Amino acid sequence: MRENLILFLKGMVVGVANIIPGVSGGTMAVVLGIYEQLIDAIGNFFGNRAKRRTYLTFLLKLGLGAVVAILALSWVMDYLLTYHRIYTYLFFIGLIAGSIPSIYKTHPDMKLNGASVLTFLFGAVLIAFFTVLSHRLEKPADPGEIAFVLTLWSALKLIFAGFLSGGSMIVPGISRSFMLVLLGVYDVIIRAVKTLQIAPLAFLGIGIALGIWAFAKVIDVLLQHYPKETFYFILGLVVASLFSIFPGIPATASGVALGIVIVFIAAALSFLLGERPTG
Repeated sequence: MRENLILFLKGMVVGVANIIPGVSGGTMAVVLGIYEQLIDAIGNFFGNRAKRRTYLTFLLKLGLGAVVAILALSWVMDYLLTYHRIYTYLFFIGLIAGSIPSIYKTHPDMKLNGASVLTFLFGAVLIAFFTVLSHRLEKPADPGEIAFVLTLWSALKLIFAGFLSGGSMIVPGISRSFMLVLLGVYDVIIRAVKTLQIAPLAFLGIGIALGIWAFAKVIDVLLQHYPKETFYFILGLVVASLFSIFPGIPATASGVALGIVIVFIAAALSFLLGERPTG
């Protein structure tokens, strides 16, 4: 029961992360110590019949927590991001920063070499590139450009956008919302959600499902054959994400002090949530 509750709570954290702009659900899965298990369950769900029931149980518990968090806490996060944006992001920064030592210890052989340095830098540069690009793409949408018209091209575009968006849910440090902005469909999807347009959401959903499975499969293979380099790549993504979501410094001395306290509390919490099971 305790393990089920912990997994459910971790699913809630991943779910909340997915509704915060710039925060990656994949990063939070790494922070919480469930990333390898998640990649294994998704990547090998169809290929490993013997463990399929175990995979399904794990994904259902995690997914239930994520869905409950999104449905129950979206309005809370909207309030926090509107009125306490800096402190909300500082809390997630603390969660991420506090998990870095445990991520480093996940693999027994993390001795630096040329390949590990390159993969770490590649991960960090990748996040830096997406961060700079996302800032340049942030601009008000023209209402005349966001009406969805069903054509073969618009359907394929949404499936492709969903594919990369699903992949970004698996790759730490890359925001799902950003991928939709990058491909020019974010406003179309937001309007579709508000007006309950089924067609664009269905095409996007197909792409997301394919992207989650495909990216998980690739990362699972990399973890099996190049575990150290893959973990250093993930570390690069995670470390760089600290800078990509940094919201700035509070305006007052008391605000700075509160921000520091929030970061330290979140860092301590990440040690508890990210504790790896033994045995």
